[in-house]
Amino acid sequence: MTPGELRSHWDSKYEQGLPSLESPDPFFISSFNQFVADRFPCGGTALDLAGGLGRHALWLAARNWQVTVIDISAVALQKLAAKARELDLTLNLYALDASGHQFEPDSFDLIVMFYHFDREVCDRVSSALKPGGLLICKSSLVWDSYEGSATPNLRPLEKGEVLTQLPELQVMIHTERPVRDRGVVEFVGLKQGRI
Repeated sequence: MTPGELRSHWDSKYEQGLPSLESPDPFFISSFNQFVADRFPCGGTALDLAGGLGRHALWLAARNWQVTVIDISAVALQKLAAKARELDLTLNLYALDASGHQFEPDSFDLIVMFYHFDREVCDRVSSALKPGGLLICKSSLVWDSYEGSATPNLRPLEKGEVLTQLPELQVMIHTERPVRDRGVVEFVGLKQGRI
């Protein structure tokens, strides 16, 4: 799919509604509590990459985090902006394809990537973490075989691939398991260095 087709696809999905993407993922909550909460007790700066309706961004903003959300869908971000206003929360929202974003090095204490793993931006995502920052990631995984039509940079990860795509991060959690007709990988990585 071209970026325009991808944008139209996600705009359409978000117009129809995706209630399953409105609550924070349990893996995100448990990883945050295990690795992030004590490290950043007063909040910090966070990037929710392909954040959609902002299920993680809103949760973080309610806990004093300064959150930037990047998503290709303007529809999702309009809905997110309305929800943030309703909750009296402030978010920085950017409607664009992550591959077109210029990530500033050492900008974020936390980066969240759920079900959008773009191999073309991995190096930039890692460099955007501040030393001592964390990446919480969950993504689709090819478990047996893959017959989809996603572009090579967006197709589901192969087993173990998350480790080769993010080699500069210290692995805090890495699990891979089958889920229905595919697999899922859960990953938490730490950027070495002083906070």
